[in-house]
Amino acid sequence: MKKKMFLNYKSLIGFAISVIGLYLGFRKFDIEGFFNAMANAELIFFFISMGIMIFLNLVRAWRWKYILAPIKKISIKRMFAAEMIGYFGNNVFPLRLGELLRSYSLGKAEKISSATAFGTIVVERVLDVLAFIIIMLIGALSYDNMPEWVHKGAFFGSIAFGVFIIVIIVLLLYQKNLKKFVEQRFDKYSHTKIYQFIENLIYGLVTLKKNPHTLLIILQSFFIMVVNIFFFWVVGLIFDHYFAISSVLLIYFITCAVIAIPSSPGYVGTYHAGAIGILSVLGFNLSESQAMAVIMHAAGFIPITIIGGIYFMKYHINVNEFEKENMIKKEQSEDL
Repeated sequence: MKKKMFLNYKSLIGFAISVIGLYLGFRKFDIEGFFNAMANAELIFFFISMGIMIFLNLVRAWRWKYILAPIKKISIKRMFAAEMIGYFGNNVFPLRLGELLRSYSLGKAEKISSATAFGTIVVERVLDVLAFIIIMLIGALSYDNMPEWVHKGAFFGSIAFGVFIIVIIVLLLYQKNLKKFVEQRFDKYSHTKIYQFIENLIYGLVTLKKNPHTLLIILQSFFIMVVNIFFFWVVGLIFDHYFAISSVLLIYFITCAVIAIPSSPGYVGTYHAGAIGILSVLGFNLSESQAMAVIMHAAGFIPITIIGGIYFMKYHINVNEFEKENMIKKEQSEDL
């Protein structure tokens, strides 16, 4: 079962893409220049950046608490533990099973359906995507020193996004017929990623509409984006560089985009290639870009993996049991 779940063509493709990313990012490597750049790093800011990543996940747990509140009231401590277990899963296991592992761990600890817990994670992802798009468009339109192609893309993107939101709002007003309409018109595309995205988006927005804490959850989502962006600014201080807000936004947008690409656990390779590429565009030499990309990745990877691993062991997560439950759910969904 482990071989079927963890070692299949999808995980192999992810590893291959990571290797390509590492090659693109480090094919030209000056070992002396790299370690010289590393030697100039300020460790105090590195530790601060790790602290920001831990705080970021604490805020995520706080938001998750309110998303799940209509179902069951759960302490932030427990939510934080499940959150960290999920990111630990993404950093250690292939196929990015962290979200499923997070819902499984919370369901097991709090005696709620893991499917219900996973449904609230879908709401989280919908909010993250919407907040990301809004901040990206505002940032791209607001700062004059953004590249011209970014301004043009943001202009047309804003129009498209505005139309999209209006359509969604209209559909939500008639939500009783919404699911039926989507199933009738687009059922033949149900296996595609775009269909699943639309289905998750509708589910998330409908669920959010019914939640009494909707306004707070939306504000928390934007705060999460702000903390995430602040993390990249602090990473600049590690190398005694004060990023302009436009530079921080570009780094944030690119790194968020590249981690969506399939890869090995921990976004190795894809993250590095994207970070090195945008830092080079911003004027850093290759050795500095490579060193900064490694530090950026490490600042998030190290604390989350360590803390997540501790919670993983503390709550006695049984990987075999998790695999079995996940395989059963997958087989059931394929039979429907």
